[in-house]
Amino acid sequence: MGIVLVHRPGALKAKIAKGDTVMIRRGKEKGKRGTVKAVFPRSGFATVEGLNVVKRHTKQGVGGAKSAGIYEKEAPLPISALQFVCAKCGAPSRVKYKLAPDGKKQRICGRCAEVAAEPAKGR
Repeated sequence: MGIVLVHRPGALKAKIAKGDTVMIRRGKEKGKRGTVKAVFPRSGFATVEGLNVVKRHTKQGVGGAKSAGIYEKEAPLPISALQFVCAKCGAPSRVKYKLAPDGKKQRICGRCAEVAAEPAKGR
């Protein structure tokens, strides 16, 4: 009997949250910036407004539920390809964490140590 490896994927701790401004680090849209629309920590992906736009050809829905045509939508990007952009210094930087005086964890910019905006509820 051999050893059986079991892969149990879990939610990735994403330092990027909904509403953050991010920069794309690689791929066809490298260097472009946009706002995060949604984060999917289980799969490790996020959608960015106006970036990685793909075309989808759809059929007519039953009873005219949805109309046929070619639609453009944002496809998810890997979180590892995104980098947080600080609102104050405007430079791409890492996200660090610091305890606030009231005991809550705060996200801060790795370059200028400015407190980043609170992540929006409901990823």
